Order: sequence, then structure tokens, then C-alpha cells
Amino acid sequence: MFRQSIRTRLMALVLLATVIPAGISVTFSYIYTKQSVTEQSVKQNTKLLTLGESNLSNYFNGINQRALSLYSGINVPGSFYTALLVAKGADASGGSAAPDNRGIISTHLYNLFLSDQNIFQIHLFVRAGKQSNTLLGGLFRREFNDRYIPHANPDGSNRPFVEVTHMNHQYDVKSGFLKLKSGTVPVFSAHFPIYRTPSDDVLADLSMDFRLTELESIAKSMYNSETERLYILNEQGEALFASDPDWIGKTFTSGWSQVANKPGSGHFTWNDHDFKGIVLYRHIDSPLFKGNIVKLVPYEDLYSDARTITSINGVIGVLFLIIGGVAAVLISIGFTRPIKKLISYTQKVQIGQLDAYVDAEREDEFGLLTRKITGMTRTINNLILKEYRLEIANKTNQLKALQAQVNPHFLYNALQSIASLSLRYNAPKVYDLIYSLGSMMRYSMTTERTQVTLQEEIEHVENYMILQRERFGEDELMLNIKMEEAARSITVPKMILQPIVENIFKHGFADGIKQGVISITCSLEPKERLIIRVKDNGKGISPGHLAEIEEGLMNIEGTDHEEIGLRNVLARLRLQISEEAQLIIQSNAETGVTVTLFIPLNDNRGLKGGGE
Repeated sequence: MFRQSIRTRLMALVLLATVIPAGISVTFSYIYTKQSVTEQSVKQNTKLLTLGESNLSNYFNGINQRALSLYSGINVPGSFYTALLVAKGADASGGSAAPDNRGIISTHLYNLFLSDQNIFQIHLFVRAGKQSNTLLGGLFRREFNDRYIPHANPDGSNRPFVEVTHMNHQYDVKSGFLKLKSGTVPVFSAHFPIYRTPSDDVLADLSMDFRLTELESIAKSMYNSETERLYILNEQGEALFASDPDWIGKTFTSGWSQVANKPGSGHFTWNDHDFKGIVLYRHIDSPLFKGNIVKLVPYEDLYSDARTITSINGVIGVLFLIIGGVAAVLISIGFTRPIKKLISYTQKVQIGQLDAYVDAEREDEFGLLTRKITGMTRTINNLILKEYRLEIANKTNQLKALQAQVNPHFLYNALQSIASLSLRYNAPKVYDLIYSLGSMMRYSMTTERTQVTLQEEIEHVENYMILQRERFGEDELMLNIKMEEAARSITVPKMILQPIVENIFKHGFADGIKQGVISITCSLEPKERLIIRVKDNGKGISPGHLAEIEEGLMNIEGTDHEEIGLRNVLARLRLQISEEAQLIIQSNAETGVTVTLFIPLNDNRGLKGGGE
């Protein structure tokens, strides 16, 4: 009574007139702000990554050019390159190479060291004499080093490359440097093979360790360290730089790192337990370093402004709601007060007080209506009212008696007559639809049989699908049936497939059908078991909902969940065939759901062939 009253409806109408515009305004404002913020963020971050990629490429190209300067003076006696050409092997006692080369090599390494303030250490390994030349902190060391193995490029080539960030080491040099311990300074190393031009023979291996000052400066210009994350990864997924220090020098295996490891630049959204937001990437392709800059912008930071605006709009909406609520109450009370008086009067008339009276205080339509009703009740006497009631009751009983005579057979025969008439007027499509509907009615209304052959059950589903295809369009809905010949005559409980197919339209295709496909496969196992699979390509089912359905199927006696049809099918299978019967629901890999029925055939209640 309360839910259907005009006062309640009027209050709801006024409230909706206030809430709906405010809600739509807040919703569209939030959606537009999110889209606008996302687009602006992608543009700004793309520019930052482009600038950062340019700065990194220039930085690595500068390092490469310094290393190439060692080739200067190829044909000049006394040059660095000439010193490497004439280098000879060490003697048996482990002595160093020709003494006149020491000054040349150390001078060039000093010049190289002074060319970049970020250089921490330089190591030159001359292969001819297995000679290590190390320059660290302004100190130069040379010694025979047969333990050192030159670093190899991870891609298998002999090209120069950058070794990702690591703690400094002494390249297996024994003598070392006083007050300069290894493993204390994070550096990245650039390794250059020095060739005997124009051949591919390597004369020496040059390794330069760089402090992270310049690299970090370039990286920090590309992201907000408080909310965003940035990684500079090589082609193997190893971190040259990471906003999280724990990941520097390590290999990334996260899904987003694999997707971003490709040429060019772009962005995509990512959502997992580790990160939820937008991933932007840009490829670096310099002679010295090849890899990607990957930037992670979380939704929490991206949509903070949108949430702030939405909160403000929400507060405004709540104020409008309060004002609208007060107005709705006042308007509804003033509007419905005369209606309630009239209702009270009619209730007295209903119980036989035809002499009841109500004051018509108003001069509007409500007052006029009150006076008309009052005058009408005065002209009605008890005898006429009683006779009218008896006549209505008599006609009602007659109508019920006539309705009871309309049985299912009459409806089926009537449908058959209409179908025949449609053929007379050259409407075969209408005939097919009416025939399918009539077949379904006869199948479902026949109560004498509780078990039918699988072939009959499939035909019932086909009739059901004919009507559904007419409803949604034959091009948008397909039914594929594959059934082994031996399975056609197997007896199964009636109405076990149609409820499953009907569930697909209720849930899988609830948002509309586009290129919908329902597949039914019936096969026999050597273990005397019939397997029926019903598969669709609908919107699928969430893991949480799937768990609720499985819990409901385990409790056949009844649950609070809505899958009554599935429980009914499983209950009848176990009651009429075997307690070993199973119904399994699986979410497909891409889209849709597969419902599988396992029906044993070797139980006393499971018969092969024929129906009841």
C-alpha cells in the first residue's frame, strides 16, 4: 500500500527529478575528466619520453665517440693505436710489456678519464700480453692478468655495448688501489673491443665505468619520483636504471615489461596485482645501447584531480538532494491530503456505510471529485449493490468455468490450424515458427513421459532456437550440434538441455547478441558415460560468480543463488539416472561459458535406448 501510494510516487518523482540530473552531471563530469586527464597525461609523458630518449641517445653517442677517439693516429708512430699494434706477450715470469708503451697508454687513458667527469674507472686489457691497464681515482696500474675474461655482448656480437648498473669491481686485478675498495660504488660499464683495422681481430678490450650522476639526472627529468615509476631496460630486460633501487641491475619478468619490449613507442593500460595504470614506452636505438624506456603512471595519481572534481560535484548533489527531499515532502503532503480523506470515505462506503459523508473543503478538481462521489453513493441502495455483486460473482464463475475448458490440447490444435492457414496465404516462415512453438508446447505439456531420447531432447532445443533466431536475427545467432549416432537413442530425463540454453540468453547474451554461437556436443565414453557439452561465446562469467554457482550446485537442497534451472537439471539427473551424474561449469579461455553434463549409463536407473 505504501509503495503504491501517490504520495510516495510524488516524493520519488521530485527526488528523481533532483537526483538524476545531479547524478548524470557528476557521472559525465567524472568520465570526461578521466578521458581528458588520460589524453593529456599520455601526450605530456610521450613528450617527456621522447626528450629523455634523445638525451640518453646523445649521452651514449658521446661515450661512443670518446672511445672511437682511441683510433686516431692509426698510422702515426708513437700513437695509442700503434702502441697496441706493437704490444707483445709477457715473459714467463709475468713481466709487463715493452716499457715504452706504458707512458703512451697511461697518457691516453688519462685524457679519456678527464674528458668526462662521470667516469669512475677505466680498464684496458691488451690481449697480446694479457695485460690489464687500470686507471682509478687518478692512479694508474699495469699488471699481467691471465684471469680476466673480456665481457661478451649479450646479443652474441662483437659490437660495443653497455653493461647494466652494478657495483664497481677491479676486473680481476690483484694489486688494487689503496683506500679505493671495490663493491662500494654503483656504476654502469661501457665495453668496447678495439680492432686491428680493417680486420675483425681484437687487439684490446676497453671498459669504462661511469657513475650514475648523469644517467639519473636524465631519468629523473622524465618522471615524478613520488607517484610514478620509470625503468630503462636493455633488450634482455635488465634494468640500467630503475626508480625502485632494488630492481637496478636485475632482470624484469613482469608482464608489462614483456609487452613494452618492442620497437617504436606507444602506451597501453595494465591491470594486475603489481600495477594498475598506463604503461608508456619508447625504444632506444643507439650504437652503444639498445633497449626501452618504460614509464608507469598509476590510476591513483592519474585520476586524483578527477576524483576531487567528482567529490565537489557529489557534495553539491547531496545539497540538491536534501533540498529536493524537503520540497518533495512538503509538496506531496499538500497534494495528497485531500486524496487520503477521499480514501477514508470510500473505505467506509466499502464496508456498507453508504450514508457516510465527507466535507468538500476545496474548490479545485479534488473538491469536485469528492462532491460527485458523495452524491453517487447516496443514490445507491443496499439491494441494488447486493444484486450487482451477485451478478458479477455469477459471471466471474462462468468465465472461470470457460477458461478451465481451454486445455493444452486445444491450444496445440489451434496453433496447428493457424499454421495451416499461414501456408494457405503463402507464409512458410510463419508456419515454421508456429510449428516450432506448438511442438515446444506439446513437448513441455505432455506429463505422461518423464524420460525421452536424446534425439527428442535435441529437437526440442532446436525448436526453441528457431524462435530465438527469429527474435535476434538468423545472422546473429547460430546453433551447432554434433552428436554421435550411438548417442541419439539414449534415454535421458526430459527438459535437461533447454534450461541450460535458456540461461545463455539470460546471462551470456544479456547485453545483446552479435555473432552469437551456441554449440552442443554429445559423445560417448568407453567408460559407459554420456557427455553433453553446451558452449557459448557470450560475455562469460566472473570467477567470483562462478564460485557462487559451484557452491549452489553442491547444495542441491536449495541455496540463495539464482541458478534454479541448473540445480533442477542436476537434481533430476541424480534422481532418475545416477548419483554419479555431474554438472560442471567452466569459463572459456576467451569468451563464453561451457556447461558439461556427465551422465553414467551403467546404473540400474540409467537405460540405453528407448524412452518410457
